[in-house]
Amino acid sequence: MSFIENFNLIDATQLLLITVLVYGATNAIKNTKKIPIQYMPFLAMLLGLVFSSLIALVFHDDLYKAMIAGLLVGGWTSGLFDGFQEFMGEKAGEKEWK
Repeated sequence: MSFIENFNLIDATQLLLITVLVYGATNAIKNTKKIPIQYMPFLAMLLGLVFSSLIALVFHDDLYKAMIAGLLVGGWTSGLFDGFQEFMGEKAGEKEWK
């Protein structure tokens, strides 16, 4: 999280709020099992965009910086790397690099 905070896109309070909202919403949607798990990282990034835009409007911040932060938080929250592996049909540790 400090990696995203170091970009100075938004303050720590807004960053924490976006993270909690994205994490909660993504897990709630994941538990319904209506959307395949391989799409969760993309959904989390979309939710990050939505929540960060709303928070930027409420706090009167720069919308574009908040949207970038929302994408980063969405990817970080969902474990984007694991999501790409699932999407490509690979399990973690299944394919070794040579």
